Amino acid sequence: MAQALHDATTTQYESLLDTAPIVPGATVSKPLINLPSLKVIVFSMDAGQSISEHRAPYVATVHILDGRLRFGAGGRSREIGANGWLVMPPDEPHDLDALEPTRFLLTLVKGG
Repeated sequence: MAQALHDATTTQYESLLDTAPIVPGATVSKPLINLPSLKVIVFSMDAGQSISEHRAPYVATVHILDGRLRFGAGGRSREIGANGWLVMPPDEPHDLDALEPTRFLLTLVKGG
């Protein structure tokens, strides 16, 4: 994974939408913070892009910045649009499909 944009040692500001432009036909991720206890990644997905079922060994949150996803987790699938948010326990199987160009923020809490 690429180097994180921020190291959390100083106050920094970021325009998340500018950080993650939509790339036609692609899914792009950019790490914002990568610390021992916390990882924050901004994703952009063009319409029709998918991320197959996978798991993360950490508590995870997803905040949709713009666009719309179909997100499968917890045994069901749900459409989530701009400003939608979800939280998942560690090791929850999940998958997602971009129903339109979409950007979201993934936060992984690695401790406790």
